[in-house]
Amino acid sequence: MEYPVNIILDWMTQFLWPMTRISSMMMTVTFFGAKFVPVRVRLYLSLAITFAVMPSISSVRDEVELVSLGGFLVLAQQILIGVAMGTVTQFIIQTFILLGQIIGMQSSLGFASMVDPVNGQNTPLLGQLFMFVAIMIFLSTDGHLQMLNLVVMSFQTLPIGESLESTDFHALVNCFGIMFSVGIGMALAGIIALLTVNLSFGIMTRVAPQLNILSIGFSFALLVGLLSCWYMLSGIVLHYLKHWDTGLNVICDLIRLDCANGRGTNDGK
Repeated sequence: MEYPVNIILDWMTQFLWPMTRISSMMMTVTFFGAKFVPVRVRLYLSLAITFAVMPSISSVRDEVELVSLGGFLVLAQQILIGVAMGTVTQFIIQTFILLGQIIGMQSSLGFASMVDPVNGQNTPLLGQLFMFVAIMIFLSTDGHLQMLNLVVMSFQTLPIGESLESTDFHALVNCFGIMFSVGIGMALAGIIALLTVNLSFGIMTRVAPQLNILSIGFSFALLVGLLSCWYMLSGIVLHYLKHWDTGLNVICDLIRLDCANGRGTNDGK
């Protein structure tokens, strides 16, 4: 059986552009975009999701051809949309990595590092601890299912052929800044405790120089650092849920979705 070339190109158009957005999100989203998840697994998941959502995706304008400058621009738009959605989740996880790195540097645990299986590089041990805790919370609260649902709904609220606006990129930059402020805010209790310990040992050194403050201070700072980690881990779920809600609102704004009622922002107009 032979098919006309235009029918094949139309089918490729209806398949390639949705898959580009979905696969771009899968390559950057938390957990699925990690180094320990094989690329083949991500590809198979992207193919399965694309085949599942293809019947519900509205057709692209006929004047946009696949092999053309307009088709290349549409392809680039889908990559930007998918990467933007996944990057927001990475910002959320990086917040907790930053938290662990700050506490590690303050408590003399910064030298303890090992290969990070998520990013593929050396990361302080406390940073990895908080990262894996955040990823487990992400999976246990169905964050991965929420992201799959959002990327499917994005084809209704942000159809193929529409692109992100300049305000959307500004929101991503603001989200990057929020990552540092939230990370430092969560680590503030540990920073103050360890700073108090260091100041106390500094005063002791001036008062009694004959004391071996180096050996005592290192062990005591290590103990205070571990106690600070225990204190912060007890409330990490609440911090994660609050930060996740903020990131979820950013993603909904990117794809023109009203998170409150699950419909497009243009539906009520």
